[in-house]
Amino acid sequence: MKRGTRKGAVEMSMGTIVVIVLAVSMLILGMIFVRSIMCSGIVMSEEISENVQNEIRGLFGANEFGVSCMGEGGEEVKIADGGRRKIICVIKTDEGGEYTIRVKEIKSLKGTPTADVNKWVLVNEWKGSVGVGEKTVDPLILNIPKNTQATTLRIIFEESGPGGVKTHASTIDVAHMGAFTAAIC
Repeated sequence: MKRGTRKGAVEMSMGTIVVIVLAVSMLILGMIFVRSIMCSGIVMSEEISENVQNEIRGLFGANEFGVSCMGEGGEEVKIADGGRRKIICVIKTDEGGEYTIRVKEIKSLKGTPTADVNKWVLVNEWKGSVGVGEKTVDPLILNIPKNTQATTLRIIFEESGPGGVKTHASTIDVAHMGAFTAAIC
């Protein structure tokens, strides 16, 4: 009879080990799932907040025709590090026509050196036709690495359109994500 109880004890301990391994595996997968959902939610809320602020700023110049880019005209614009970030321009016209907006120069005023900032550039030009009304375009897309130091960028855009060639200067601040976001993402 002693042998039967020992066999039962061994089977019970093997079953317990299997349950513990499965429980730990499910816990780890659950933590990864929750982390990815929270990270995407935090980044999305930061982008929505930034876009709402930019739209409110844009309402003050709603009656002006022409091209207006983010960070132009003294408005303070901050973008986060750690991903692709679009620098947008708004074209508002009453005639329509073909437009080209290209990045003429990107210069780092402080923080990351200009040579490193130029490596962030994925897209540096937009070409297309614009009808009567307003169109939002993204002539510059940056892929900013995580944990980038605070950097101030001076971006010179060159606009070619029905009104001729014009230059626009934007100042953009690149800020490191918050500690909470960085810890989760």
